[in-house]
Amino acid sequence: MWWQDWVIAICQWGFALALLPTVFGTEKPEVSTALVTAVLAGVVAATFATIPLIWAAVATGSTSVIWFIITAQSWRRRRQPPASARP
Repeated sequence: MWWQDWVIAICQWGFALALLPTVFGTEKPEVSTALVTAVLAGVVAATFATIPLIWAAVATGSTSVIWFIITAQSWRRRRQPPASARP
C-alpha cells in the first residue's frame, strides 16, 4: 500500500468535512461553480481508482458527491422566488 493513498484520502476527507457547513447552511455557491467542482472531483476520483489509490478514490468520490448535493441545493434555491416575493 502506498503512503500517498492515505495522505490524499485524509486530505479529501478534510475537504468533505469542510463542506458540511455549506451543505447545512443557507448560503450556497453558484450552480456552475458547484457543478464544475463536482464533475472535476469525480474525474480525479476515477483517475485515482485506476492507479490504484483506492482510499484516495473513495474519499475524493465522497467529496464529489457532496459537491453534487450542493449543486442541487444551489439549483433549487436559484429556482425559488426571493422571500420578499413570496405571499
